[in-house]
Amino acid sequence: MIVDELIYEALDRVGRRKIKDVRVGLGYTCVMLEDDNCGLALTFREDLGDCCGVLNVAGNLIGTGADTIIPWAKDNHRLKAAVGLAAINAVLNDPRKNWDKGNVLEAFTLNESETFGMVGAFNPIIPRIKAMTKNIYVFERKVPEGSDLYPSESIPQHLPKCDVVVLTATSIINHTIDDIVPHLKNAREACIVGPSTPLCPEVFKKYNITLLAGSVVKKPEFILQVISQAGGTMAMKPGLDQVLVRT
Repeated sequence: MIVDELIYEALDRVGRRKIKDVRVGLGYTCVMLEDDNCGLALTFREDLGDCCGVLNVAGNLIGTGADTIIPWAKDNHRLKAAVGLAAINAVLNDPRKNWDKGNVLEAFTLNESETFGMVGAFNPIIPRIKAMTKNIYVFERKVPEGSDLYPSESIPQHLPKCDVVVLTATSIINHTIDDIVPHLKNAREACIVGPSTPLCPEVFKKYNITLLAGSVVKKPEFILQVISQAGGTMAMKPGLDQVLVRT
């Protein structure tokens, strides 16, 4: 599983660093390490239910070795998986590295004869894509009646037709990514996007992922406040660098 490979990479690099802070907001989850490196992951609040979304270890995470939290990324409990991926990203998305900054739409071309696919509706880029091509498949787990979205079950049928694919990193949290990547074989460009994206080309390049479009936290305290106050991607923007990594 891809998540196992990400866990391995993060454990190999984390050393003895401990958890300094954990925030679980309505939009995102954040883990801060003792060196102030932060990682983000989407909070799947709609999947947590009325009472099962709590963590039994709440109140005891500060000071815990990050190496004990990172393996949570493969847990079936959506909140534990988000905390685990945020811890992975706190290690891999290191703000001290010299990342290439940029927006995912600046990183690829798409002509009108080509077909675009998106797994998980990443709404900020859809209007720009519609200006490039009319051949668009957007896949979602839950498709409202009358919508032009495609159900996730149709990915094996339609995704291989796509020349350019954007895949949201939330597929790592809900553990669907391994079912998706085999259908990217015909894509000339396949991108993983969003603040939850682990910037680890060593893992993704073998799965025909060509681009990672993620975020690096540059203002940790600001991000912690935004998440605690139920902020989302737009509210976090001043505290993040958007980065692009070719695999």
